[in-house]
Amino acid sequence: MAQDQTHFYPLLERIRQGDQEALGILYDATVRRVFAVAFKITSNHELAEEIVSDVYLQVWRTAAAYDMERSTPLGWLLMLAHSRALDTLRREASSTKLQVEMPETVDVEDTQTLTPQEVVLDAEQGSELQAAIRLLDGQQRQMLALAFYRGMSHQEIADYTGEPLGTVKTILRRAQAILRAALTDSYPNVDVS
Repeated sequence: MAQDQTHFYPLLERIRQGDQEALGILYDATVRRVFAVAFKITSNHELAEEIVSDVYLQVWRTAAAYDMERSTPLGWLLMLAHSRALDTLRREASSTKLQVEMPETVDVEDTQTLTPQEVVLDAEQGSELQAAIRLLDGQQRQMLALAFYRGMSHQEIADYTGEPLGTVKTILRRAQAILRAALTDSYPNVDVS
């Protein structure tokens, strides 16, 4: 089923003009598809999250490079994700060439594969988390992404965004409080602290 993407064109134009809210809207509307491409290629959740972060950072920086004659907005995002994922795999492969291989007789427990119940729970929690993230403003979303997807410290976020360190800490505390309140309402028996 083809998705109507006409509403993405004005968002890209707003992003070209430096509108962070437009980037947040585009992110919310497309992140699942971008993550799916990255995860399908890498089969690694952490790498896929890093790729997603890189894709939207590239969109922010190079929205002017988007050419509607060459692809749809979603097609462009998925192409960026595909390209980043392949580059990441190449980088990972070259960094592991010198590692010692484990003998095939070693039995290793598969802790990565989710059970069907875990897949359903993850999907439910993922949609709840996305709904909670939509409660945040663009600045809060950006700082949370920098902290959790990029692993930046508060000081690194302050340096990156140009905001004072105290402001960064306050914004992150407020964002976490909003998410905690939204998620504890959805999952009262789950500790999200």
